[in-house]
Formats: sequence, C-alpha cells, structure tokens
Amino acid sequence: MLYPYAEFPGTLIVTHSQEMEDGTIFVHFEQPCDWGFKEARYILPSKNNLYSEGFTETEKKNNERILNNNANLITKYAKIGGVPLA
Repeated sequence: MLYPYAEFPGTLIVTHSQEMEDGTIFVHFEQPCDWGFKEARYILPSKNNLYSEGFTETEKKNNERILNNNANLITKYAKIGGVPLA
C-alpha cells in the first residue's frame, strides 16, 4: 500500500510504502506529463534510486533533495501507516 506524503507545485506527488519487515521503505515520485507520468522510485534508509523514467537531471536532483530533507519524516510516517489526516 502507498501512503500520500506531499504534493508540490507543478503536481509532483510523493508517496511512500509502509516500513517493510527488513526496515526498508519505498518512496515514489510521480509527475503528470504529455505521455502519462514521470516516475522515480527510491528506497530508504539507503536513499538509493531504484528507477527513474522521464525526469531531467535537474528534476532528479530536486527529487533527491526532497528525499534527503524529508527522509526522517517519511520514515516516521511509514512506521505508523501514513500521515495522520484531519
């Protein structure tokens, strides 16, 4: 299951998985484009890129910056089943 984390200007959507038994968390970046969606997948805690399709190098660096700046919160929310919604 994927949990919503954030939506940024330009419709970049960030979601994450629950924490897996081995402690890993999958973080997904999606952005609509002319042909469907740009997509990227990362894994925490290593922050390794598993997959990237359609993002420019600048966009990839921005995704990585977002991941680095939010890794602690994403990890926290992955452990409790997503961001609590009001």
